[in-house]
Amino acid sequence: MTEPDLPLRPAWRLPDGICAAISTVTAPGNVAVHVGDDPAKVLLHRRQLQRSLQLPQAPKWLRQQHTTYAVCAEHSSAGVVADAIWSAQGEVCAVLTADCLPLLLCSEDASVIAALHAGWRGLANGVITRTVAQLPVSPAHLRAYIGPAITQPHFQVGSIVYEAFAAQGLADSRSFLPDSEDKWLADLPLLAERMLRRVGISNITQSGLCTFSDDRFYSYRRDPNCGRIATLIWNNKNHLSS
Repeated sequence: MTEPDLPLRPAWRLPDGICAAISTVTAPGNVAVHVGDDPAKVLLHRRQLQRSLQLPQAPKWLRQQHTTYAVCAEHSSAGVVADAIWSAQGEVCAVLTADCLPLLLCSEDASVIAALHAGWRGLANGVITRTVAQLPVSPAHLRAYIGPAITQPHFQVGSIVYEAFAAQGLADSRSFLPDSEDKWLADLPLLAERMLRRVGISNITQSGLCTFSDDRFYSYRRDPNCGRIATLIWNNKNHLSS
């Protein structure tokens, strides 16, 4: 009998008690209810994910709409429209992605954690800035992890995307490679890293994982009818000691 596939553990140094994980297409499969999948199957996958990671409680899944809204897990309910969630009590924070960036934040003292969903619109419109502004800790004391997302060789964008970042001084020969007339290859993880540094976060870990080229992950550009992976962060220490 073969061992079941397990979610990935990010190569990211974390304070004691803080845990993080990334689901895959086989561990446990699609965990999004909005992509046309059988709701019962999605619920089963979510329960499998919670069990395999030994989560202290189920995540409060967000209704992500490429907004810049961030919510506190302790004062929100599941299904709220937001693209970032944070906690000061160790609740499970999670976001769903399939090419967009999942970002995880953690304070050095483990008192605050956060998960953000950031496509190009969310990045350009300030989801990082708005989320960090809510956190009750200095950005200088935060660590960031940039999870699996579509990488530059596979992310062709048009002038609207280029101009959105050029207006903020973020478009250059590294972040946007000319691909054809009015088309560029955009480096979404690099853009996110630059925005994190702008708000004062210098401790940043890039996963280097590409959702388009790595079939462990769902990719909307590879298959628009795909599912979604989850990227999660939580605090086990609080719950183990309570």
